Amino acid sequence: MNMEEELSPGQALDEIDRVDRQVRRSARAVARLFLILGLCSMVYWPAVSLGRGLVAGLAGAGWIVLTIASCVYWSRMRVHDRYTMWINSRASAAYVLATLVVFVFVTVFLPDDRGPGWIAVLVAVSVLVGSPLVYAAWRIRGRR
Repeated sequence: MNMEEELSPGQALDEIDRVDRQVRRSARAVARLFLILGLCSMVYWPAVSLGRGLVAGLAGAGWIVLTIASCVYWSRMRVHDRYTMWINSRASAAYVLATLVVFVFVTVFLPDDRGPGWIAVLVAVSVLVGSPLVYAAWRIRGRR
């Protein structure tokens, strides 16, 4: 809409509804993105840590593609509401911290001879790493 145009009250309400729908659609897309990234994070660490050869390579390549695609998607969004950005900052900080914890666990503590107990701990910390993003998706969907 052109700022110089005169709007009737009905047209103004229609424009407000249109902008609100666009913001709501944008927030839902972010929630889907967070959910996909969170669930893929939960699968990525066991696949890379326990998989050998092709499985680990595919998991790593898939993660790179998913990261690039999510960054491109986020940068191309035209509408960002304040609540989504607030959740994004906190979820991203928690996700980075959890990823560092899992990385340190996998590189320092996880032995080469992995028994069932170590695999269970790996799965538990893998769920931990994806939890901030899944929680953010749930909060955004609940709000919008």
